[in-house]
Amino acid sequence: MVDFAFATAAWIFGRRARSLRLYAGFLATLAVLVASPVSAADPSDGADLRKAEAAATEAKVFFKAGLFDKASGKFMEAYAISKRPSLMYNAARAYEEGLNFREAVALLKHYKDLPDVGIDGKRDADERIARMEGVLRQQADDEAKKQEAARVESARMAAELKKKLDAERAERERLERERIAQLPVEPTASVAPSRARKVSWALVATAVGTGILAAGAYGEALYEANQARQMTITDDNDVTSYLGHVSDAKTFQTVAIVGAVLSAGAAGWALADWWTSGANGAEKSPPKTSVSVFPAAGGGMLSLRGSF
Repeated sequence: MVDFAFATAAWIFGRRARSLRLYAGFLATLAVLVASPVSAADPSDGADLRKAEAAATEAKVFFKAGLFDKASGKFMEAYAISKRPSLMYNAARAYEEGLNFREAVALLKHYKDLPDVGIDGKRDADERIARMEGVLRQQADDEAKKQEAARVESARMAAELKKKLDAERAERERLERERIAQLPVEPTASVAPSRARKVSWALVATAVGTGILAAGAYGEALYEANQARQMTITDDNDVTSYLGHVSDAKTFQTVAIVGAVLSAGAAGWALADWWTSGANGAEKSPPKTSVSVFPAAGGGMLSLRGSF
């Protein structure tokens, strides 16, 4: 009997011990889960969302104030942070309200291609795009018509101005013809025919003669100078002969220069006399000229004498 009671007590206490161990294990596991750190969201995401909300709020203020371009910019700034398609849609709507249809159409076309946009959003975007593109086409047609009308008006005004200027010019020409017709007729002065030009052979002969004389004198000067260079001075007689050659060379050189000047002068004179001899009868004939050339005493020098 005692053995049975002891065995029964041992079975009961053993079962409770196993239950206590299981309960203790559950509590330990729960404690570990509670004590372990829970992974939190990145705090920067919250900051970005706050920035996006602030930009969207500011965009709404601009929209209500009628500053549609600024509202669009703020909506797109918020979209760049949060990537919410509705913000891009709001930006397009702001452009639409501001009548900036080109920017609105571009944003709506991009908006309806976003993966998060539903069927209703795409349908609404297509309707707005079609309506605004129709307005843009109408505006383009109106602008083309205005430009064509302006071109036609400009051409008309240019034609009228040209017509007016032509009429004024024709009137001035008519008045000038009448003025000339009323002027007294004056007798026309007869113009004497030009005469044939004549050559003054005396001047030509003088130019040629003095030119030949100058050439000969220059040759003599070269000869005397060459003789002086070839001499070998050994005594006083050689010195005297050398100085004589040098003096003769200088003399002939002077004669050559004077002869060349006289020849050039006579040639110019002959040319001028030939040119003026062809003047018409209304002009006075130039005075006759005569030149005589003859040798002068002292080293073959020439003397030129003329009458005018």
